[in-house]
Amino acid sequence: MTINWKIWASVGIVAVVALVMIGFNQFGTKAPQTPIIGETSQTPVVVSVDDAVSAISAGITDDQALFADAEKDTVLVTVDSQAISDFGQSYNENEF
Repeated sequence: MTINWKIWASVGIVAVVALVMIGFNQFGTKAPQTPIIGETSQTPVVVSVDDAVSAISAGITDDQALFADAEKDTVLVTVDSQAISDFGQSYNENEF
C-alpha cells in the first residue's frame, strides 16, 4: 500500500509540474501583436488655428457633460443617504 501511494504521489507531482510548465509556455511567451492599420483610431491633424479651437471647445463640452453627470450622482447619494436615515425612524417598537 505504501509503495502504491508513493508511485501515485510522484506521478501526480510530475503531472502538476508539467501542466505548470505548459501553461507558462502558452501564456508567457506570446509574440506582440502589431496593430492593423484600418483599426487604429488617430486624432485628426489640425490644419488651422480655427480647427484647433473647435477641437478644444468640443473637448471642453465633453468634459462639462461628464462633470454634470458627476454632480447628478452627488445629488443621488445625498437622497439615498436621507432615505436610509429615514428608514431607521420608520420602525418604532413602542407603537404596538
